[in-house]
Amino acid sequence: MEFLKAENIKRLQNWTCIVYSEPGKGKTSMVKSMTGRTLVFSTDGMYHVLSKLQDVDIVVMDPQKPNDDLGNFYRYLVKNLDKYENVVIDNLSTFQKFWLNAQAAMTKSGMPEMKDYGIIDRVLLDFIASLKKLNKNILIFAHEKKVEITRESGGVYTQFQPDMRNLDAVMGIVPIVGRLVIYKNQETQQDERIIVLQPTQSTRAKDQLLGDMPTIKQMDLLPTLQK
Repeated sequence: MEFLKAENIKRLQNWTCIVYSEPGKGKTSMVKSMTGRTLVFSTDGMYHVLSKLQDVDIVVMDPQKPNDDLGNFYRYLVKNLDKYENVVIDNLSTFQKFWLNAQAAMTKSGMPEMKDYGIIDRVLLDFIASLKKLNKNILIFAHEKKVEITRESGGVYTQFQPDMRNLDAVMGIVPIVGRLVIYKNQETQQDERIIVLQPTQSTRAKDQLLGDMPTIKQMDLLPTLQK
């Protein structure tokens, strides 16, 4: 248990943020906008966009040993905590898929057992909660999925959400969850990347740190959080 004085809490100190989108939208490139030394846990091996960046170390997960490497990464981070200001998980959707694949490889059916889904739910939540306790800036990337939601009145609508198990519990402990989208600026006719921070019927999102900001430019989010 920890006791805090509200008057001493710094709103943008040691934040946790999830950014999600379709694969290939440019999430990993956001690491370029971070200040301070950064440790990246790459679960999909798609780290080449970070080539030649200073102050960025990358731990690459073996897709056949996701559980072992998650533990190895966390132990390395704790041992070298003073070296880093930022921790990036790129990305959690791929990690959970490789984790379930590894479990499936140990069954006769070649499919994960029912208990495995409960275990990965706990692993993801415990991992994020453990990262938060380290008092660093935590950036988590995820892919997106479409979910059909039925209203109580009977209507159905589609919502974009992070492709992440145990999502309600995870979002309950993460203050910022944003969806990265590309849209055409009607004035310039140029494609622009923005992050949606406010929830709508079509987008799962939340912002408990920046205030009433419905969207923000992709490469402005992290510098704003690090002010």
